[in-house]
Amino acid sequence: ALEKLLPDTVDLIARSLRAGHAFSPSLQTVADELPDPIASEFRQTAEEIGFGIPVETALTSLARRVPLDDLRFFVIAVLLQRETGGNLAEILDNIGMLIRERFKLLGQVRVLTAEGRMSGWVLALLPFATGVLIFVVNREFMSVLWKDEMGLMAIEVAAAMRAIGLIWMWRVVKIRV
Repeated sequence: ALEKLLPDTVDLIARSLRAGHAFSPSLQTVADELPDPIASEFRQTAEEIGFGIPVETALTSLARRVPLDDLRFFVIAVLLQRETGGNLAEILDNIGMLIRERFKLLGQVRVLTAEGRMSGWVLALLPFATGVLIFVVNREFMSVLWKDEMGLMAIEVAAAMRAIGLIWMWRVVKIRV
């Protein structure tokens, strides 16, 4: 939920800055306007700043409490802007656009890898389904697998190869965005 609200949070802070508010009141605006869980995290950060904790320390604390890469990008951008100067609202607009584009790319990747994930499920379940079907049709034919030494070895080899294949399929369809 935090990750989905982050682009709106960054946009709200940028709009607040463009309206002439300082950074700390912009954080309080996020705490007042947006729903939890992001509101509570930014409320805590705004309160820390209000109690006299430096902005750098409060933002670093926020990044530690909420382990999101996009939030870390936000914190780093704000801290760099405070040191080097520049238009923070424009930087935050770019970060918000970047986060939204990443979500869009993630959705496209999920769609494109759906066939591979479905193939993985079919390949994972097919040996069990085939084994049950053969067992129902001809129990004597299937019982050779656990009664004979070669059958037990065939089960072990098949299980090992199946595990390797499943790990391989999982690695192929797992794409980090």
